[in-house]
Amino acid sequence: MTQVIFESPKWLLLLATIPFLVAVIVAYLRWRDKSLSALGTGVHRLVPGFSKSKFWIKNALLLSIVGLLSLALANPGWQGKSTPQKQTASDVFIAFDISKSMLTNDLRPNRLVRARLFAQELLREIAGNRVGLLFFAGDAFLSMPLSTDYATINNFLAEADPESFSAQGTAIESVVNLARKSFDPEGGGRALVIITDGEDHEDSPVDALSDAFSEDGIVTYMVGAGTTEGGNIPMGANGLLRDADNQPVLSKMDAAMLNELAQAGKSGTGAYFIADTNNPAKRLAQEINLLKKKEIAVRSLASRESAYQWVVFPAVLLLIAYLLMERRK
Repeated sequence: MTQVIFESPKWLLLLATIPFLVAVIVAYLRWRDKSLSALGTGVHRLVPGFSKSKFWIKNALLLSIVGLLSLALANPGWQGKSTPQKQTASDVFIAFDISKSMLTNDLRPNRLVRARLFAQELLREIAGNRVGLLFFAGDAFLSMPLSTDYATINNFLAEADPESFSAQGTAIESVVNLARKSFDPEGGGRALVIITDGEDHEDSPVDALSDAFSEDGIVTYMVGAGTTEGGNIPMGANGLLRDADNQPVLSKMDAAMLNELAQAGKSGTGAYFIADTNNPAKRLAQEINLLKKKEIAVRSLASRESAYQWVVFPAVLLLIAYLLMERRK
């Protein structure tokens, strides 16, 4: 049996007005009869044109129109035939730096916010691919496996906070190793986008990036968050991060290292991107979208067949009948 599905069921609430309208009509007739009776026994002969039967038929038409229009606004329909649909995509991991140096405000309002905006814009530009999310500071961890659930990835990015991660530093080699484990072993194009200020790295990631490309075909793109002039790292209420000599720490983006890592990652540009106000997310997305695609899912999508016109048509006929019908005898 075909199940009827309403696209906007909230409009069905209009059906609840029908009993109220019936009560109003009944109350009107009682009031009319009572008022005429109060004028005398022969007063009905003074208003001979009123037809109670036509009055009820006309109002029945009106109530039917209200009911049919509420059904039409709810847009009834049923599921049509399922159509197989193939989906192809590349796999992309976004690795997001959440070390405390990302709070530096040499980019306004700070590096973290600018990096987040870059990642969210990139996510919109590469929609259709499978995307995963890694967070890292002194170590790396998987926040979201490869998926097309971009809303959840956006939520994770919005909640990214250096205060929630105790280990500090910039462990890029750990990111690369974790990404290599997290990619689908049977895949098409693979890209790793690392968004970082490149400061305080505690490892030697050049070999790791080179091996990731030569052994697993992972192309790594570096996105720099910060400036070479740098800035201070805010801590607490109007405080600054200080070194052992109680001097404010000056955090600078390591442009030379980012460029070296971009070369090792075999990215198409051979250089790193900068997450500044001139957002280059579209250029990076163009390169990622050129990667080899693979079939990631075969889904059956059932089309929906709407039937609102079968409700509107009789409603229009009843409306014409309502307008043409007289209430009087």
